[in-house]
Amino acid sequence: MSDVSDWSATAWEGNRRRQHQEFLALSFRDKLIVLEQLGEVTRFFAERRQADRDGTHEADPASQGTSS
Repeated sequence: MSDVSDWSATAWEGNRRRQHQEFLALSFRDKLIVLEQLGEVTRFFAERRQADRDGTHEADPASQGTSS
């Protein structure tokens, strides 16, 4: 059996190149959607980090009622 995997994408540089290729293949509208979603994720984590620093972060409702 021959190896047809693209092993160049397994290194950091190859993975980054692949990300750029996939982003460049998107339409302008899809690029805007992706950027808006990334902004929402960024805001979420910034708000969560600030709440953790302030001590006002509430437990995740999904994890309530479960024991570790």
